[in-house]
Amino acid sequence: MNSAGNNSNTESKEQTNSLQTLDKVMLDIPAQCDILITVEAIELQHNWIGPNIMANSSSFVFLVTNTSENGTTAFSNLSSALTHVADSHGDLNAEGAALMFDNGTNALVPATIGNVKRSYARNLRFVASNADAASVVDGIQSKLKGALQACKLVGIDPSNVAKVADLRAELETAQLSIGSIEDATEFNIEVLPLHKRKHTKRDQVAS
Repeated sequence: MNSAGNNSNTESKEQTNSLQTLDKVMLDIPAQCDILITVEAIELQHNWIGPNIMANSSSFVFLVTNTSENGTTAFSNLSSALTHVADSHGDLNAEGAALMFDNGTNALVPATIGNVKRSYARNLRFVASNADAASVVDGIQSKLKGALQACKLVGIDPSNVAKVADLRAELETAQLSIGSIEDATEFNIEVLPLHKRKHTKRDQVAS
């Protein structure tokens, strides 16, 4: 193997070892104040959010804040960050309130991992809403998903199916009717790139 290949393998091992040390440790991010970091094992290829992030190979850190508490909690993947938001929502908001995701289309949708992953936003906003209204939206979404799958199975263009059009219109109306509960705790997940630090000859001499 040539020297370029050896150097590439060495850098890859160093990156992997460095990332493994982030498991359950405190990180220092100077740009943020009073940040509580509980970063779990960072996975390089499977924790991206949205098509625009999936297009590159950088890692990301997910910073969670809310309107009732000070400080920021960071996670290495979206799933863990969303679980933390859901758990905190259950503790800080009224019993029975539904956690909803503001997807940037003037409508609220259930805060599922699928709905959140489809977003291109770098700041993900979550609010509490009436559980009954949220349940209606979730039910219509399920029906629409089933109708689209049926169209795909039989090879029919869903845009030509009246039932699909009706469900889409019904879903839009239901989403627009959902509002956030006044004075409830809101949450935000900020998606930030975690840049790899390049090793220099000075680092190698120091080590």
